[in-house]
Amino acid sequence: MITFTDREIQRAWRINLEASQVPSRNNAHRLLLFYAIECGLKAIVMKREGRNRTNLCPNVTDSGHNINKLLDCLSAGDSLKLPNKLLMTPIKKNAKREDRTCETKDINQMWRYGGTMLDSNGDPDLEKKLTNISEWIKQELDKP
Repeated sequence: MITFTDREIQRAWRINLEASQVPSRNNAHRLLLFYAIECGLKAIVMKREGRNRTNLCPNVTDSGHNINKLLDCLSAGDSLKLPNKLLMTPIKKNAKREDRTCETKDINQMWRYGGTMLDSNGDPDLEKKLTNISEWIKQELDKP
């Protein structure tokens, strides 16, 4: 992982969050929302641990893209956590259906490569969960 400062991580959170705020999101907007949440949570970890660089904060580097792992590091509670396994739309191959699942740490891949969740409300429901986390991040970063 490339080293970033706490200010850069917080700026990335704000910029990605702002770019994701559109009336009708597609996967590109969802991906920015996902990355905004990841950056925001990492910024809180760094703030709580008194670190100003990512490479000095093992909880940041070890968590990768796993939102739930970051929430655990912050003792944020289960109500903010994302589902551990998500059902994606299946692949149809030679008239056979091949089911797919996505782990929390791989949501960015699902949206980056154009995947969607099996349930038509799945992506919007996941967006809502990410938005709830975003509200929590705002409160945490505003604390002295």
